[in-house]
Amino acid sequence: MTGAERPTTKPESGPATDAELVCEFTAPDLYSLRAAVGAHAAAHGMVDGQLSKLLVVVTELAANAIRHGGGRGRLRLWRVGDALRCEVTDGGPGIGDPDAAGVRPVPVRADGGRGLWIVRQFSDQVTIISDLSGTAVTAVLHL
Repeated sequence: MTGAERPTTKPESGPATDAELVCEFTAPDLYSLRAAVGAHAAAHGMVDGQLSKLLVVVTELAANAIRHGGGRGRLRLWRVGDALRCEVTDGGPGIGDPDAAGVRPVPVRADGGRGLWIVRQFSDQVTIISDLSGTAVTAVLHL
């Protein structure tokens, strides 16, 4: 599946620039993905508390893409005004009800399902676009 076939959102500030980070990833890439995101976000002025939240968001979204989206994903990170937008896309089967995904906490004894809830707790805004060709989750965190 090509990137053009995946659902996606568009940066609000126009076309991609050198300031945009784009990474394709699989499970062995998670450490380097987090390192790249951390360096990129710090270069844009994101400080410790928000940076920690962003790294948790990236980890959860990447893990979901790997687990539910075919073993791989694509991350885009870019700045719009005083916020960083992080989009993770995958080519999985999609989420049945994206508007409800992660809105409520999962019971403690459940075997999973907390990723999108955590993403929603740590982000200022979350958008999920999903269909049979894949899922795009965009999280916005202010600097």
